[in-house]
Amino acid sequence: MSATGDPAVSDQASDRRSSFTFTGVGDNLLHDTLFIYHEQDTGNRDYSGMYSEVTPYFQKSDISYINFETPCAGDAFGLSGYPSFNGPLEMIDTLAGMGLNWFSTSSNHSMDAGADGLLAEMAYINEKYPGIFYTGTYPDAESQTMPAVMDVNGIKVGLASFTYGLNGYTLPEDMPWLVNVFVKNEETGEVDYALMDKILDPLIDASDVQIVSMHWGVEYANTPDDTQKEAARYLHDKGVEAVIGSHPHVIQPAEIISGDGQETLVYYSLGNFISGQDQNCTMVGGMAQFTVEYDFDKRKAKITNPSFTPTVTWISPDLRRYSTQLFKDYTDDEAASQYVTVVQGQDCSRQYVKEYVDQVMGQPEGLRIITE
Repeated sequence: MSATGDPAVSDQASDRRSSFTFTGVGDNLLHDTLFIYHEQDTGNRDYSGMYSEVTPYFQKSDISYINFETPCAGDAFGLSGYPSFNGPLEMIDTLAGMGLNWFSTSSNHSMDAGADGLLAEMAYINEKYPGIFYTGTYPDAESQTMPAVMDVNGIKVGLASFTYGLNGYTLPEDMPWLVNVFVKNEETGEVDYALMDKILDPLIDASDVQIVSMHWGVEYANTPDDTQKEAARYLHDKGVEAVIGSHPHVIQPAEIISGDGQETLVYYSLGNFISGQDQNCTMVGGMAQFTVEYDFDKRKAKITNPSFTPTVTWISPDLRRYSTQLFKDYTDDEAASQYVTVVQGQDCSRQYVKEYVDQVMGQPEGLRIITE
């Protein structure tokens, strides 16, 4: 569904309301085996088959989000995998074709292909897909404080992204605006609220609703750390409606923070959407979905029907084929034939995934966990 379609706003002056739907997924973590073997085996760079089972969910949503974990600057910067990633430009074509219209491009890997690689990635999106919003990285200084606002059914939706760090890379001295890094000191977890205010204040002024993507937390930890909780509370106090978390490569709980007439829906981590990682817990991700209803007269937003639906990555034992799907479509036959089961000897059965999700997510108040 187009984010710029005809506004679904009531004509009644006493009831001027509208709404939009959101679907979001976690880390698009592009280990080189995903794209190298695919091209060797198929002779092309159309990766849509990996995502075909989940693509319809993006196409039915007004805002469709993905955490663009690893850069895709293309062949000119050398395609590579762990630890410094760089994927093909054609992956951007695939994601755009799936209906995704919001990429969060600030992560700890944003600088893996260098500043020039990141600039090349942004230039490619700007040129070929001007309708796609990417946030957290900028092609120039002026863009950093220019609010990213998507008009959805008449509602102005403000979008922003931040990352905790850059894996030891530093921003060029003449490009301090290139990536939003919200942690001043990774050892202490001190948050750079001045930077966050610099990005969020003009965004809030220019929009009706705000959704913020946060790249944060401890890798492989199933619970949010103090910095995550502190930053989530700050975003709530700023009036942000929803926070979408990434980075740990495993799922973390979700909650609704309430207070002072404001509710903020926080997904602390959606885990991996797809990856070449090799542990059963990293095969499990999440799809966040909700509807935002907005009252123009009261200038008030309300999130309805928030949910978390588990996703599962399947990898062939020879590492040459990859796919991601909703848990409800995942079978025990697939579990028995996938890499982490056959090669790693780990349980990745439906029962394991269900119990793992139940253990991590629990039963959050006001939010459905959809496993059927």
